[in-house]
Amino acid sequence: MIGIFSSSKTKFTQITLGILAALFLSVFIYEEHFFNTWRHPLFSSFFAILGFFMLLQLSRLSAFVCGSSIGILWFYWIGLSFRFYDLTYLIPLVWIFVALIFGIFFLALCYFKTPIYRISVLLCASFIHPFGFNWFIPELTLTQSYFFPSKSILALLLILLVIFSFLVQKQFYKISFLWLILGLFSIGIFSQTLYPTPKESPLKIKTISTNIPQNLRWDSSNLKQIIDENFSLIQQAKQEKYDLVILPETAFPIALNAEDSLLKILQDLSQDLTILVGAIHKQGNSYYNSAYLFNQGEMQIFDKIILVPFGEKIPLPQFFVDLINQIFFKGGMDFTINSNQKPNSTILQNQHFQIAICYEATRQEFYQDSPSFLIAISNNAWFKPSIEPTLQKLLMRYFSLNYGTTIYHSSNGSQDFILSP
Repeated sequence: MIGIFSSSKTKFTQITLGILAALFLSVFIYEEHFFNTWRHPLFSSFFAILGFFMLLQLSRLSAFVCGSSIGILWFYWIGLSFRFYDLTYLIPLVWIFVALIFGIFFLALCYFKTPIYRISVLLCASFIHPFGFNWFIPELTLTQSYFFPSKSILALLLILLVIFSFLVQKQFYKISFLWLILGLFSIGIFSQTLYPTPKESPLKIKTISTNIPQNLRWDSSNLKQIIDENFSLIQQAKQEKYDLVILPETAFPIALNAEDSLLKILQDLSQDLTILVGAIHKQGNSYYNSAYLFNQGEMQIFDKIILVPFGEKIPLPQFFVDLINQIFFKGGMDFTINSNQKPNSTILQNQHFQIAICYEATRQEFYQDSPSFLIAISNNAWFKPSIEPTLQKLLMRYFSLNYGTTIYHSSNGSQDFILSP
């Protein structure tokens, strides 16, 4: 069955087909990023189906090129954070590394031509996390399409395409296209039955978007202005009669628990308005990326339990971690992980809220118990300008749909939003 494209003789043709497949499988990101107000599920559906059809046919060389291209098209932004460590020269090396990782992965995906093998590996791809990074989920391409973005729907689509390809190869052209049209229509109808019913929060919640450049965020000369702006946003939410205001990750770029005067002000303000804000939490020589919740004068601290690979923690043996931090990051240290590996959560007005900090909001661990509501805070200024905030939002949308979770997201360097299933 497999072989419509894999029989191509010239390397140039195989490379071209690999690039085209990667482009088709990336349309949904760039359509959302550049044409948000004009996007239509028809385009995402068409290009996703075409991309998966090509992927099932690719030769090994084409598959390697496709994977390498997807690594760049989806994740080129990973190296942009190096700009803030005076390591801009390493960005091309990061691109090469990412391209190789995904190129090898796609080569393994298409190593055997049998449809069962390729479908099985593709469906298992989201469980493979290189260095703990889980942002490649094949069914994510369906997020803005007519098809529900789940493994079951992806499996049905892949089986449909395999049979379509077989019929085309047997030159049953009329039957093959009738099969394809009826199959896509049926899967689309079935998809509509999978969308969960959104739940309404009992709280009136305000999400916040700030735009503080990363190179200014940690400059002590800007600290007073940042703090004043945070309190201005809180006061505005209070005047607008919100029950809860959410400020972004590290909105206070300091160890907030060491600032008694600021804690006192926040606790006083929380008598009338619940406040959740991102800041650093220091305990001894350990530093945590944390969320602080102030409610009726009481304070809770939620330390991050899943750190960003290579961003907050280097996923290598300690010897290499120390060496890399010393050579590249001027002796800096990784953040410390909360020893409690259970996702952070709290109860507000008798309603359970999961609390996720940036990367955590795109991890399945925070959705496994199907929470009705999740609060997410991010700082996307590290990767501005890029598609990273768009891909992050699509991932949250994917988890929101699959677990029936309403997400309230505040961010620095990108737009805040509320996602309902």
